[in-house]
Amino acid sequence: MKKKFLVFLGVITILLLLFLLKPYVMVHHLTKEYGSEFCELYSENGFYSDIEYLKVFQYRDKKADIYYLGNTGLKKELSNLTQEYAVVLYVEENHSSASIFIFYDENGQWKLVSWSTVWSSFGTADGFMFPCYF
Repeated sequence: MKKKFLVFLGVITILLLLFLLKPYVMVHHLTKEYGSEFCELYSENGFYSDIEYLKVFQYRDKKADIYYLGNTGLKKELSNLTQEYAVVLYVEENHSSASIFIFYDENGQWKLVSWSTVWSSFGTADGFMFPCYF
């Protein structure tokens, strides 16, 4: 009986880990495949002078699930995006802030539509999101 319980617990643990890792795997894949297109576009907001890294959350019709986002308005905006959009998370140098940028494909060129700071070590942006990239 104890052995069956441990096997059951092991299976549940593995399933939970797979569920939690799924968005990270998708973001990693999207970033590896399309990240180079967005390497320099962080400067379009006029606030970022350099970034530490970026993560691609959506590229056209391919997207990673964001299971939790503290900003409900932003979450609603992200859920309504069509395949002409890309969503990129930029983490500023020294992890001082992270922002989600939404780009629109205008005649083959990515144009910044909007951006929202998810978290910042200075100021009032103290949101949380899952998957986490801090």
